[in-house]
Amino acid sequence: MIALLCIFSSVLVWADVGIEKIYRNFDGPYYAVVAKSFYDKTIIGSNFEFSQPLEYYPAHFPLYPLMSKTLSSLTGLNILRTMLLINIGMAIIGSILIFESFTNLKWPQPFLSAVAWLFLWPRMWGVRSIASPETLFMSLVIASLWMFEKKKYFVSSLFGCLAILTKSPGILLFVAYGLWFITDYLKTKKLNLKVWPIILIPITLVGLFGFYYLRTGDFWAYFHSGDNIHLQLLPFKVFDSTQPWVGTFWLEDIIWIYLLGGLGVFYAFKKSHVWGLFGGVFFTTILFVSHRDISRYALPIVPVVLLGFGHLFERKEVKIALTILIIPLFFYTVNFLKFNTVSISNWAPFLTSSR
Repeated sequence: MIALLCIFSSVLVWADVGIEKIYRNFDGPYYAVVAKSFYDKTIIGSNFEFSQPLEYYPAHFPLYPLMSKTLSSLTGLNILRTMLLINIGMAIIGSILIFESFTNLKWPQPFLSAVAWLFLWPRMWGVRSIASPETLFMSLVIASLWMFEKKKYFVSSLFGCLAILTKSPGILLFVAYGLWFITDYLKTKKLNLKVWPIILIPITLVGLFGFYYLRTGDFWAYFHSGDNIHLQLLPFKVFDSTQPWVGTFWLEDIIWIYLLGGLGVFYAFKKSHVWGLFGGVFFTTILFVSHRDISRYALPIVPVVLLGFGHLFERKEVKIALTILIIPLFFYTVNFLKFNTVSISNWAPFLTSSR
């Protein structure tokens, strides 16, 4: 049922928006460039006509493009289609992971929490319906947290390593697990050395930077990719409309994101120490992000927020209200996706398979 809901709702959005605009939504085409070139500046410069500098593309980590390229080679489909299929597939897997983990750990309302993950956070319906690494990243984070909760530390760390190869915030899993290790020691006065595999997560990041050096000649290519790291020294700089990635004073919605995110993480901490720690670490970083699109940046804490508010799904009036919200959520999604697009003048490099 979860899989059918995910597929049907995405197809509904595609029918309204049009598949051509779906392919052009940020940052799908840029990940397609990585899948086609794997950061080779010569290939990028001679095949793609985007205005971004050649140094820009290491901002997009390689696991999602690699999976897309591999699926393209196996099926003969073009990169844009395989990226879309992977994102939809990982949305299904992510929602099932929420259902299974919440059921296994005896947390409230696993099915409604899984469905809410697909729809309730306004950006989620749109993000999972385009070519995007977000659902892959979130699924890996959920799997890692679940395995850590079950004390399967090595498996948890492997999922964490894959998360860091998908998006840079994966390193926050290591921070959360490190804080768990410290607080566990303060509580028990014993060192739990079984969690040692968490060190593999930052080692994987170092390995990725080494890969960047081999491909681009720059170990720090990620940090030299342009204005892509939007963290500030002080919190709440997003409310400075002169910031280059803000550019507006219409920012009331961010206040509500802070409120819901903060409360959700607080309540989740009472149910799970490790999920709460990850949510707290991630939520804290969000306060320092200076970017209009806080809603998308905050997506990885949504499973934690759902854990925190899960008990509310038992109330009839909440179920009714959330069901009614599907209507405005749909209109929001199609309106956003129709305009969140990059211009593509030459489709030819995207439309060939990787065979």
